[in-house]
Amino acid sequence: MPRIESSIQLGVPAEFAFDFIADPSTARLIDPSVREYRPDTLPMRVGTVNQVRFRMFGLPVRATSVVREWDPGRRMRMESTRPARPVKVVAEHTFEPNGDGCTYTWAIETTPVGVIGRPAAALMARFWKANAAKQQANVRREVERRWSGPGRY
Repeated sequence: MPRIESSIQLGVPAEFAFDFIADPSTARLIDPSVREYRPDTLPMRVGTVNQVRFRMFGLPVRATSVVREWDPGRRMRMESTRPARPVKVVAEHTFEPNGDGCTYTWAIETTPVGVIGRPAAALMARFWKANAAKQQANVRREVERRWSGPGRY
């Protein structure tokens, strides 16, 4: 399974970073490929279904995912449900407190499904890897810009 993982240090508490990334209105700020991110429940939780529109290699993609894990301030995990082929995608966000900030890790796995799953998973992994650096830079810039200190968010 191709897995792409990227970690960065953030100068904000894990709870603040989690809340920022969990807010659907920040999806387009964080990920340059996202065009729309729409959950069916707010606040999000286990079982929330997300409709996502994004561009991959310039091509429009529509996907549906469901939240499988939701541990505020620590971890969120989403799993693709549609399209069901040629790959299954699992995205994971983890937040580890360290001092005054946290380590934020974004990871994504693509599992081949069906005949064209293996080459599709490899192609998608290439896309996610190229997108990860931009995504992490955007997270750091936006979350630290919005942080106003303890007790103020």
